[in-house]
Amino acid sequence: MTIPIFLIGLERATGRARLMEQELQKAGLSATRVNAIDCDAATRQDFLRDCREEGPWGYFHTKDMACTLSHAKAWEALIASGAEQALILEDDVFLTPELADWLNNPSWWPPDADIVRFERWRSTKLYVALGRKGSSHLGRDLRQIRSRYPGGAAYALTRKAAQHFLAQKPFDITLDGLLFNPSASAAARQVNIYQVIPAMVEQGNEAPGEVQMGAPRQRPTGWPLFRQKVRRGIAEIDGGVRTIANLALGRATLEKIDYAPQVLPDAQPNQTSTA
Repeated sequence: MTIPIFLIGLERATGRARLMEQELQKAGLSATRVNAIDCDAATRQDFLRDCREEGPWGYFHTKDMACTLSHAKAWEALIASGAEQALILEDDVFLTPELADWLNNPSWWPPDADIVRFERWRSTKLYVALGRKGSSHLGRDLRQIRSRYPGGAAYALTRKAAQHFLAQKPFDITLDGLLFNPSASAAARQVNIYQVIPAMVEQGNEAPGEVQMGAPRQRPTGWPLFRQKVRRGIAEIDGGVRTIANLALGRATLEKIDYAPQVLPDAQPNQTSTA
């Protein structure tokens, strides 16, 4: 069964939509459009019907609420589609043409995986703790993530995982915090997350005039700012302890995630192996 794609984007971001259509065509893929929730089209009070003012990561910015709720729409679309998994994409990414082979034959999916990340976060200094064991498919590895890893522009998740995260409403944390920060998100601690290495998707496919669309994030002041700093500090310490424990016990190694548009010569046969 082919893994479908749900592409999240603002209706008014027509330049991004054109670029993503070109990117999908080059990769031989198609996607179902999910219109993102526009933070400029509603008040903060409107968002507070489905989100909380603050959470385990501190003050919840309105712009981040809109992002999390937009992904929730994509999870609902996955459930409604009847598919067992779906790839969720944001509308500012580059795709490797090799992605089509992965989506057309998901036999590589790890049996215990709830989420598989295809994205590389663009920081050149970031290291991620990855489980030592994994599998290989078409020249790339799949290894379990054992630390926080920011970003949410390209990940596949199961129906069960979509239901799990939708059950967290009202949301109280950023999208990548909810999915990929086990120190700040109880929901993230309850799922198994894998990373494709080298990554097959990278952000940066921006249309002129549509970079960082929407109102800027508003920094909290006073007591909310103090609470945010305390909560994030506690989460960072907790995350550091978890990572050090995994490294010390030999469960994980620290790795940099690279992006590679191509890792195989043309016409490489479809093979899956276990490492």
